[in-house]
Amino acid sequence: MFASPGYRPFQAASENSEGTNALYRITAATLLLCMNRFRSTKFPASTLYIKKTIEAVRHRLESYLDKARCLPADELLAHRLLKKKHYYYGAYLAALTSLPILSSAGSQSIVLSSMVAKTFAITSIKVLDNIHDRLSSKQEAVKSQRRHLKAFTEESFDLTCQESFLGKAENSCMSMARWTYELVADGLNREAETSRIYSRDFADYIDGQIGSLDEKIEGASPATTIQDYIRRVNEKSVGRIWIDIDFCFLEKALGRLEPAELQAVLNVRMAADYFFKGCNLYDDVADLEEDLNLGIFSSVPLLALDRGLIDESDLKRDSHELLRILKQSGAVDEVVELADLIFLQGMKPLEEAKELNEVMDIDAIVFGARILRMFAIRKWLIHERSLNSLCRTVISLSSPRMYHISDPILAYSRYI
Repeated sequence: MFASPGYRPFQAASENSEGTNALYRITAATLLLCMNRFRSTKFPASTLYIKKTIEAVRHRLESYLDKARCLPADELLAHRLLKKKHYYYGAYLAALTSLPILSSAGSQSIVLSSMVAKTFAITSIKVLDNIHDRLSSKQEAVKSQRRHLKAFTEESFDLTCQESFLGKAENSCMSMARWTYELVADGLNREAETSRIYSRDFADYIDGQIGSLDEKIEGASPATTIQDYIRRVNEKSVGRIWIDIDFCFLEKALGRLEPAELQAVLNVRMAADYFFKGCNLYDDVADLEEDLNLGIFSSVPLLALDRGLIDESDLKRDSHELLRILKQSGAVDEVVELADLIFLQGMKPLEEAKELNEVMDIDAIVFGARILRMFAIRKWLIHERSLNSLCRTVISLSSPRMYHISDPILAYSRYI
């Protein structure tokens, strides 16, 4: 999985428009139009926020990366380390929480700054993941993850001078992370509660990222169990840090958070954590074939092992044969159920948050979570094109009562 360090050419091309074509845009706009019934997500204002966020991110990427120490945006794009969809999707998903959380409390500039900060963060994370997958050794990946944490959270951070392709590409990620930090920290006391939560959650996220590197050792036996995957490795979820950025801006807008408001913030943070952790498992399903080809043991084979659907000898099979066994055994469907189980855990904290505050638009956050699930599971639909994957995608916007979770999967509730 981990490549030797150095320059490696990648196909450049029209694939950079992936995920940003007319069909995606029409679908995205339609879903935003469905959110017009909520007080914080009026159409077409929501689309304007997204457009301005994309423009701001693109402009800074094209104009403000240090050319002496960083890889320029056009080279990141040419080598498929950066994709336009990273910041297109980032801006869209940012709107699903930034607007409901901040519209009633802050100015338009507050909302836009939070969306831009979040889009830089997710773009930096996605690019660094691609760098680690293609260019880095495990040791280099661990070291750069720790630098990433410092870029996102510390007052003082300097880019190191780099001559190599790998070093400059990593510096580009550190610059994006730094832009997130600068936007978040501007006008916010480091002793503010949301600032402390932000720093702590970023540390947990990086620990989860480093822990997940053990999955990526080709030919190895599983380094963990499904129980430990749920409890520890899935901390690589961006859910808490994603929502923490909004909360930092919320505290700046309000000046301080009253006890009930802080509790509501913690509830929404808990909900977002569950939603994104569920989406990690949807990604495992969508990426199963690629992961097996790379020798990665994600939640699908781990759950299959624990449920007795396969045994360890099956892991030594050819990846195509193992993929066939996992699909025929029902392991893929069971991981989708497990993802649903985790995802649904986020609904109850939102119900409690609604009783505690009048600032955040909780109903819009609930609907946004359903869009997030549809967004995450769409890759499975596109890949499988089956009635089962279609039904699972369609119920994203339905009542939680439509979700089916079997008793054997419900038993994993204790590890969530």
